[in-house]
Amino acid sequence: MPGTRAPRPAATSPAEWARTLAAGTVAGTLHLARTAETEEAGCAATRRTEPFPVRHLSGAGGDLLLLVDDGSPLATRLDELRAGLPDGHDVPAVLDVLDVPPGLSGLPRARLCVTGWIDAVPAAEQRRLAATATSPTPALLDIGRGRHLLRLDVADLRVTTGGGVHLVTDDDYVAATPDPLYGDEHEIVAHLEAHHRDRLIGWVLHRLPREQARQVREVAVVGADRHGIDVLCTLSETTVTLRGAFATPVTAEHHLPRALCGLFACPCEGASAH
Repeated sequence: MPGTRAPRPAATSPAEWARTLAAGTVAGTLHLARTAETEEAGCAATRRTEPFPVRHLSGAGGDLLLLVDDGSPLATRLDELRAGLPDGHDVPAVLDVLDVPPGLSGLPRARLCVTGWIDAVPAAEQRRLAATATSPTPALLDIGRGRHLLRLDVADLRVTTGGGVHLVTDDDYVAATPDPLYGDEHEIVAHLEAHHRDRLIGWVLHRLPREQARQVREVAVVGADRHGIDVLCTLSETTVTLRGAFATPVTAEHHLPRALCGLFACPCEGASAH
């Protein structure tokens, strides 16, 4: 079916997407150069690089870190690549992270692509860096006991959104912060669908032109971020995505109820919106 998309006021900026996807909530893929062994195995005709699933995270200052299992295929390949480089040279790599929105109705909204070099991190510094992670994971407790941290020294950082490909500068990346709702977005969307559907539908019917409002067949929340929510409306012969912008960006999850009450014109001032 043909679809129309409403403008997205107060949308997440490319730098915010970069910091959000760099935090490690969504798994990434690390692309490394092929070795002579992979070429001999017949991979040369089908792959220019080799992809490896990787757990990545970012420190408080935005440092991009990789959490690698000792003896894993990724660790083994990195050792092979280092052995083939001159002294003082680091392994080039590309980190690719695709946004995974909640539900089945939403399409990916952003993709992070980071090109750089992989640096070793001294053992004594790894736990200190792990303590600064913006999205901590229990796996960090195993550093030095079967896992180790590496740093991705960034050369180029780009974010692809519906608005195109955006080069994110170092200053913009460092100044931005991860979206505080991203890690719990699935739960937030499910909560809205289960407990606030009447207010949601009322908001949709009020926003749509009268003729479109009469044609509404289904309403689904397909995204929530610090700036607002996205709602997919299925009409008789088309779909429309509405953007509900909060009055001010949400800086912490416990501020979300008040933001939703403002959006839905709820008189409770946030007391029961979440």
